[in-house]
Amino acid sequence: MAEPKPKKHKGLIITAIVVVVLVVAGVGMYQWHEHPSFCSTMCHIEQTYVDNYSQEKGVVGTDKYGNEVSNTNAMMAVLHSHNNTTGKNSTIECVDCHEPNMTELATDGMHYVAGDYYLPRTERDLGRMMKWDGKEGTQFCVNENCHAYLRGSDGLVDYNKLEKTTIEMEFNPHSQHHGDNIRVECGECHKGHRASTVVCSGCHNASNPDIPSAVLPDGWVSYQESQQILEDAHAN
Repeated sequence: MAEPKPKKHKGLIITAIVVVVLVVAGVGMYQWHEHPSFCSTMCHIEQTYVDNYSQEKGVVGTDKYGNEVSNTNAMMAVLHSHNNTTGKNSTIECVDCHEPNMTELATDGMHYVAGDYYLPRTERDLGRMMKWDGKEGTQFCVNENCHAYLRGSDGLVDYNKLEKTTIEMEFNPHSQHHGDNIRVECGECHKGHRASTVVCSGCHNASNPDIPSAVLPDGWVSYQESQQILEDAHAN
């Protein structure tokens, strides 16, 4: 009578198959997480942000709160999704701006399980978005793949360089005439998923004839309108 074959070979085969499956699944998950569909499926349970990001450029659209935006170029998520000037990729995906951080993801996961996860998300400034990586807010925009040409020796936005980029405009929104006393962070004007605003219009407006009025790019809103958008969103 023949002796039974050792079972260790069968165990090794099963282990090898499991390892291969896990590796393939891991690679697939990593590649999937680079695409907007991952964000809408795994995190932003509703399509709120992905639908917003996926809108056509330069048309009438909708912000993350459901408000009409007369020109989708006013929302940085839309504008950047159609932009091929980044040094990293020919297209800009969600994770090129919202870099995954395990601590942040785990915190969001805990809030979701606890029922404390709201959509649309409470608006956060760039400083709060970058805190998980221990970085300053302006580093969000001047990273090596995006607006690095505006970066100073300290790794932050060089406001003098920034001012020169719009020096030909009749009203220069990046003018440093206030000096170091007033530093407006990029995200205070440039909004990702709603109409951007020229914060300067809070003072530089038609009701204040002693100073030049701020010019609003197509689709952008005034400071007062921006505040109303937030007030209405929070009221709901």
